[in-house]
Amino acid sequence: MLAVSIIPLFVLSYISISVSSSTVEKQVNKLNAQLVNQVIDRVELSMNRFRELSVQYSGLSSIKNALVSPSELYYEDVVLKRELISVLTTASAMIGNVEGLQVYSAVTGEILSSNEAPSRIEQSVYGPLIELFLSAPRTELFLDRDSIPGMEMLREASVYMARIPYNKYEEMKGVILISMNNEQFQQQIENIQLGSEGSITLLTPAGSPIATTSKLSDEEDKERVGAILAHWRELGAPDQFAEAASIISVQQTGTYDDWIVVSEIPSKELTQDTGIIRETVFYFLAILIVLGAASVLGFGYQLYRPLQAVKRHVNAIKKGQLDARVDTFANNEIGDLGRMLNAMAIRIQELVGDLQDSEKLKRRLEVRALQSQINPHFMYNTLNTIRMFAMLKDYDKINTLMGRFVGLLRYSMENYDQSVMLDQELDYLEDYVGLLNMRYKCQIALTYEIEEPLGRMQIPKLSLQPLIENSVFHGILPKKSDAGHIVVRAFADRQHERIVVEIEDDGVGLSSEELEKLRVHLLREASSENIGLQNVRMRLKLMFGQATSMELFSDAGAGLRIRIEWQADQVQIKEEDDERL
Repeated sequence: MLAVSIIPLFVLSYISISVSSSTVEKQVNKLNAQLVNQVIDRVELSMNRFRELSVQYSGLSSIKNALVSPSELYYEDVVLKRELISVLTTASAMIGNVEGLQVYSAVTGEILSSNEAPSRIEQSVYGPLIELFLSAPRTELFLDRDSIPGMEMLREASVYMARIPYNKYEEMKGVILISMNNEQFQQQIENIQLGSEGSITLLTPAGSPIATTSKLSDEEDKERVGAILAHWRELGAPDQFAEAASIISVQQTGTYDDWIVVSEIPSKELTQDTGIIRETVFYFLAILIVLGAASVLGFGYQLYRPLQAVKRHVNAIKKGQLDARVDTFANNEIGDLGRMLNAMAIRIQELVGDLQDSEKLKRRLEVRALQSQINPHFMYNTLNTIRMFAMLKDYDKINTLMGRFVGLLRYSMENYDQSVMLDQELDYLEDYVGLLNMRYKCQIALTYEIEEPLGRMQIPKLSLQPLIENSVFHGILPKKSDAGHIVVRAFADRQHERIVVEIEDDGVGLSSEELEKLRVHLLREASSENIGLQNVRMRLKLMFGQATSMELFSDAGAGLRIRIEWQADQVQIKEEDDERL
């Protein structure tokens, strides 16, 4: 087991060392691309902010008011210009990273600045830039160090200009000029660390550096980035590629400046990281081997003891010793197995006990089942009725009586334990009530309300006859009425997933005291009273399970309703093409 545990550690170490170089390279490429994207986002944010500022400030009333024809009152012109310069100065201070804000008035030809005194366009250092903007109809113009070769101001700064108002369909009243020192971009990238020889450079589309972290001289760095850009364009402008002994990431902004960000990481930086990973893996391998050996020995011992206990428990169960139990449990799957074995032994004991109880109950029910057969007095009374009709020579009634009586005898004397369909039980009840109607003056109407397909539901044979007999002799006949009514219902309670059978009569009913007494007797299985109801209840429980219930509902003079329920999943429905009993 020790060897099996250590060999995977060696394999894992070998795989780790083998893939370390490629893994490090992939991670560096990923981080390099993320870094370039971050720089691109910063540049694009600055460029978009220039545009937003130009649109925002070109709509200020203080700027618009200053870009109109000179007033006849010199004092008003001075106030408007001072207000404009104040706005520019405040805006420049709030923005923070711009070199200055200037506004050119197309009406007066003056340039008002946040950091210089007002001057004519011919006298201002920004004059050439404004004239270049006015030389062609445009909305905005961006200038960097490659836009006007030899212009000293653009060597150290980048300039964004936009017309006032910004909407090209309105008459141009002036130009707003925003200048930003390239040192601001240098500050954004100078804290980025890419190793001792790595660098990140911000370039114009022509390849002139705006900001860089390279430690090379200007000429060497220009030659380096020139070679990188040439190779980049030859490859079709990919995001990443290998150049000599370096990993290169290149991205170009999507704003009007089209600047390019180049990041370079020498491959030897990766080699150093790979060596560190290799050494670290070796150290951890040695530690893991020692810890693994100790863990395997300890773990094996901890497994052996509970496994032996479980084995002894299984052998005891095989021998029938169901009271055997696992005494010690480990805090793992073997401990769970021991608990499951204990639970299984307990459940087997319960099932054996239930089986024994069921056999005892079955034997008791076999004795009581005889009481559910046709009452001998009922047979005597029926024969006397036949004798009476014979004396009267009423052969039609004799024939009817004999047919019904023979049907009752055949149905009741067959195998008592078998189950029948509900429809067959109802046919038997119809013959039974028919005989009673020929014997007594009171005519009893028996009606059914059976929900399909519950007519083919299997129930214990002769399970409803005692309930009908109870309704007739304890409910309807004592009422001494010329007619009585019994309703048999069967339906599904889908909300609670139960089957309901109800027997309801319109007899004398029961008072609340009598009803409560009857309910108490039903709960006593050994009671000698109300044998018919007790027998029906226990037979139904035996067939449909312990969840079967019988409830009684009655009011004095309002009849009795017996409600029986059992679980729907315990019901068997006989197919229509099966032979009826």
